[in-house]
Amino acid sequence: VIRRLVELPAFVRARTVAFYSAIGDEVPVELAAAATRARGDRSVYPARTDAGLVMALVDGGDSLLLSRDGIREPRSDSVLVSASEIDAFVVPGLMFDRAGRRLGRGRGHYDRYLERRRTDATIIGVCFAEHLVDELPEDSWDVAMDLIVTDEIVAWCSRPGADQ
Repeated sequence: VIRRLVELPAFVRARTVAFYSAIGDEVPVELAAAATRARGDRSVYPARTDAGLVMALVDGGDSLLLSRDGIREPRSDSVLVSASEIDAFVVPGLMFDRAGRRLGRGRGHYDRYLERRRTDATIIGVCFAEHLVDELPEDSWDVAMDLIVTDEIVAWCSRPGADQ
């Protein structure tokens, strides 16, 4: 999955990439984040606040601490980065479908945050192939992925104007 991800033109061009700390059977993306930092670009990670999801600059694994929910998040003194500064979002999910729909953990944190992105930012769902299905239900607030990357394929989705 990581090899396919880091070879994507939209990923290579991105100067600021949003990652996540994997939980459960999500794809661990630390190597992709390290590759981003190694090329001199910025990696940001989500942190949940009372006001919702924020993204903060992460310089390496020691910049992440275990939250009260058991998820590794940026330290509280990390520099916040606005959604408009992020060129590519690497997004986890329990499942994805080929149209770019995502089944998350049911709280809507990512959907609300992704609504604030730039229209030219690329949204990349990552999962293992067994979590890519033909069709998922969709709610009006769901934000679709531009593409899905698995250990077997890269599936381009059909968001109008998506940068491929």
